[in-house]
Amino acid sequence: GSSDSSSPSTSPTFWNYSRSMADNAQMLRKFQYQPACRSQAPSAHKDDADLSSKQAAEEVWARVTMNRQLLDHMDSWTAKFRNWINETILVPLVQEIESVSTQLRRMGCPELQIGEASISSLKQAALVKAPLIPTLNTIVQYLDLTPNQEYLVERIKELSQGGCMSSFRWNRGGDFKGRKWDTDLPTDSSIIMHVFCTYLDSRLPPHPKYPDGKTFTSQHFIQTPDKPDTSNENVFCIYQSSINPPHYELIYQRHVYNLPKGRNNMFHTLLMFLYIIKTKESGMLGRVNLGLSGVNVLWIFGD
Repeated sequence: GSSDSSSPSTSPTFWNYSRSMADNAQMLRKFQYQPACRSQAPSAHKDDADLSSKQAAEEVWARVTMNRQLLDHMDSWTAKFRNWINETILVPLVQEIESVSTQLRRMGCPELQIGEASISSLKQAALVKAPLIPTLNTIVQYLDLTPNQEYLVERIKELSQGGCMSSFRWNRGGDFKGRKWDTDLPTDSSIIMHVFCTYLDSRLPPHPKYPDGKTFTSQHFIQTPDKPDTSNENVFCIYQSSINPPHYELIYQRHVYNLPKGRNNMFHTLLMFLYIIKTKESGMLGRVNLGLSGVNVLWIFGD
């Protein structure tokens, strides 16, 4: 990503959420001619696998839309969506982590460095220092994923570099301190899903049923061993049915939509979730508009 001062990621909008139309126009321009992000996967017997996976995907999508051309757009949607996550969530989050760490040092709390301190001491500090560092509590929500804070903060920084998360590995993460990634650490998919849900938590209005502020996560994300209630037609959620390797399914109006497994499963499942919101829910998630006037993510589908 470029670091020109008009970029939405350098403006404080991430933390006060009043994105102007000028920001939107800037954002759209920025992604108009982006080359698709290809992961460097070996392409030996890949074509057959790709074809059968494409047919499987077509069958799932056919249950959501009559548009047969939709899959031709999938690569470009995925690239735009990866860019959106990077620009809207990761880059501003990294900037805020660095800014708050500096504030904590200046306040004489070097033991509270983000990425070194435990999540529980950060939560405690967020309560005590709320008037001085109001965004610390927001950051804590993003980091409340694994006890290994050092790895998580480091990996979020790595993923935020280079525009379209080129270091993203769907079924693992990065090497850390000279040691190969292992399953005691979260996969990149888990990290991205968590920051996406946390971002939407921050955008949905508070709900008395969810005093912890996880309004989106509580209603729209379920992780094994919990199971979604597929008999309730109001359940609309992303269901992580497997942790390692990560696999996600979509539950909507009593149906399970299970897209092909593998490196794009999470992105494509989230795209289907957003596509349903755009085409069947008038762009609304509850009372929040995910289109231009709101979270501004639905533009990735074009018109």
